[in-house]
Amino acid sequence: MTAHRRSDARDDVLPALVAGAVQAADALLATGPGQVLVRQVATRLTANAVAARGHLPAGLDTAGDPDGRCTLLAAPGGTDEPARAAAVTAAAITVSQCDEGLRESRGHPGLHAYAAALATTEADDRSLRVFLRALAVGWEVGARLGLLLGAPRPGVHPHGGWGTGAAAAAAGIVAGQDAAGVTDTVNLALTVALAGPEADTRRGRAAHYLLPALGTAHGVTVARLAAAGFPATDPALPHLGRTAHQTTPDGAGADAALQARPLLPDAYFKPVGVCAHTLTGWTVARAMARDLPADEVATVTVDTYAGAALLAQRRPVSRLARQFSIPWVVACGLLGTDPGTPDAPADDRQARAARLAERVTVRHDPGLDQGYPAGRPAVVEVTTRSGARLTGRARFHHGDREDPMTADELAAVDTTLLRTPGTPAGAADLLHGLTRAPGATRLRDLTALVRGGAPNPNGGPPPVPAGPGPSGRKDMTSW
Repeated sequence: MTAHRRSDARDDVLPALVAGAVQAADALLATGPGQVLVRQVATRLTANAVAARGHLPAGLDTAGDPDGRCTLLAAPGGTDEPARAAAVTAAAITVSQCDEGLRESRGHPGLHAYAAALATTEADDRSLRVFLRALAVGWEVGARLGLLLGAPRPGVHPHGGWGTGAAAAAAGIVAGQDAAGVTDTVNLALTVALAGPEADTRRGRAAHYLLPALGTAHGVTVARLAAAGFPATDPALPHLGRTAHQTTPDGAGADAALQARPLLPDAYFKPVGVCAHTLTGWTVARAMARDLPADEVATVTVDTYAGAALLAQRRPVSRLARQFSIPWVVACGLLGTDPGTPDAPADDRQARAARLAERVTVRHDPGLDQGYPAGRPAVVEVTTRSGARLTGRARFHHGDREDPMTADELAAVDTTLLRTPGTPAGAADLLHGLTRAPGATRLRDLTALVRGGAPNPNGGPPPVPAGPGPSGRKDMTSW
């Protein structure tokens, strides 16, 4: 594909950004540890997707054709429409909410890149190696777009925005595009990027799932069109910056976005399935719970930065709303229960958490605003029934790059996800394959393990922890 000309200096950022992302991804995958990291991202997002089976909103949970080329990880069967498969997978990841992200990008590059890479690799019947490279390139492109564009406008949720470009980059790599072709594909995809409402998320509206679903589907569709010869277009980044973000991409984030080194090693992984803005409050609450019986808690106050302070709902009405409620997540931390699970069985765990959440107040502390996105500062103060006051604070959660999880800990979280009721039989074997299988393995041979319809109500055996991987060599052809 012939790249179109860009006349403005700031419009030249995208070619350099994409070229740098491709080079960074390839440099990462040229190392054994880099291959392990990309596989860890793949297994975590796969676990998120399959754990959502039986928990998707109506319409997204429709079973597919058992012979469909593209697996519907979160629903039985498959489809010959890669955009549909990508949409369902992306939505499923946000149902489980236990994914990865790059804090400084203010979003989740892997969410869109993974779903697009998986669907198109299967559609074109390509190998695990192709899938992992597409995931890595899409992740690097998405992360850099997030750094370049900066904070979304107030009220705009980041899903389906620059992530559309991440999806397009991943699908473009599967289609065999070079950096110039991926640049034009990403630029074209950004013309249909979304700027959906953030409030739907906090209020637990299922419309939230349309943002990752349709944003990723748009990226896949555009990439397929571009590979078929659809013409390139004028620069789209300035428009996306004006409409969905607080600044236009004029160089303020260019230095960060154009770094030569891979950014994926800076990613965080969540320890539980909730919004990352809630995790530092949860971290403090869990630490307090070691010496503080929850029945002794009278009131809780959480002071935090502006973006997190929006998540103040004391009475979340759905699983999604609970995942985006600091009162709920902090209450679960004090009780020692998982805040991100589906509706609990017939016991009093959720009722106890709901009662405790009623006593949690979230406040915006402007003095903490400068602490994000370098961290996610939260200060938690508990007043006990006897009048004592306990205070704790955190900037990072376990799983941030400043406090990383071990490979065994990452695998343990994956195993917990696979215990979600409804997870398909074969999911643990799929994760094992993504962790250990040689790169030449046909991806559809791995996903066939979950393409059937039988759910495993108790999950499966734990996946093998992500150790040194199938190869520690630097030879790209060996993995």
